[in-house]
Amino acid sequence: MTPNCKVLVLAGPFVLLLACGSEAVTPTSAATDAAAGEPPANAADAAISQDDAAGELNPDSGTQVDAGATGEPGVDSGTAMDAEDVTDSGRQVDSGSPTGIPWTLIALPDTQYYSSTYPQIFDAQANWIISQATALNIRYVVHEGDIVDNDVDGQWTNASHSMHLLDLKVPYVLAIGNHDYPGGGGAVSRDTTLFDSYFSLSSLDWMPSFKAPYELGSAANSYSIFEVNGQSWLIISLEFGPRDAVLTWADGVLKANPTANAIVLTHAYLYSDATRFDHINRTDQAFNPHSYGIEALDGGVNDGEEIWQKLIVNNPNVRIVLCGHVHAESELTSTRDAGPPVHQILADYQDEAEGGGGYLRIMTFQPNGTINVSSYSPYLNTYHTDPANLFTLSL
Repeated sequence: MTPNCKVLVLAGPFVLLLACGSEAVTPTSAATDAAAGEPPANAADAAISQDDAAGELNPDSGTQVDAGATGEPGVDSGTAMDAEDVTDSGRQVDSGSPTGIPWTLIALPDTQYYSSTYPQIFDAQANWIISQATALNIRYVVHEGDIVDNDVDGQWTNASHSMHLLDLKVPYVLAIGNHDYPGGGGAVSRDTTLFDSYFSLSSLDWMPSFKAPYELGSAANSYSIFEVNGQSWLIISLEFGPRDAVLTWADGVLKANPTANAIVLTHAYLYSDATRFDHINRTDQAFNPHSYGIEALDGGVNDGEEIWQKLIVNNPNVRIVLCGHVHAESELTSTRDAGPPVHQILADYQDEAEGGGGYLRIMTFQPNGTINVSSYSPYLNTYHTDPANLFTLSL
């Protein structure tokens, strides 16, 4: 985090916009029914209603909001802007559809232990997504990286089997994590030979939303564009500790699509204490991308703070960042001069039983611009209902 940013601790581990605060919520009856073995009837039922929010702002929550007021480029500005006031080249960047129906994005945090040891859990996640695709109006699935634990054929076979269950049913995009490179998690190179083999471009071309990747022959850095309720959404997937040239490419993609609400997907971005990875000012943070083998390679490495400064600060259409890597759940909402606040969300359950218990993130986007986020395990048929895993955000 920028040193002169001020951190405000609010109720629940997640927040609404900076000007709105946040509230921890309890499951609706639909969530309770799902945990009892009855899937939600539709996306609206599955979402957690704002009307059910219970709780005032509380300084003991652990959620952080950047509130620095330096006004300098690249520094969190401390003033949340109304979405209708944000324009790019005279065109409005919408915060959400005023009309339409709720839709859902599913985030799969680190599945590495499912690929190595518990493939049935990975399959359970994929099959549940398929079974709920219509009821929840699931429009996209994102994998936050560490698809496998070791870059070996057997684990890629398991991962490929589970993810390709979604083929021709629900579109998806994958991010590359440090365990997806050679080196058993050490990321000693950026070789993606096995990833490219099991998730070849030809195996992904059934998705019309999938667009040209950064490098020919590899989906390690890619972007996808789709439309919901008349609004364009862009998901841009970046490699672990992306290279400088990758950020330049991503910047071009974002600027070429200024009216699309953008989600940046990358494996390592946010730390467990809801601060961005920052190898210069936060040397106490473990697992920074600069501490892996790729640091010795040409092309550079960028951690969370560097991605924020180089890519997100000056692209007002970026609204959300999703990441894994750190074994925790946290959220940071940051403001900037160039656009509305950005919700940066970390989820990684791999320290739980059986490599994570099958928990995934359900993000339901409501027509009024709110996002209901819950954490559910199709394998265990249970929800995490603590504030870090059940919350509401606002675009």
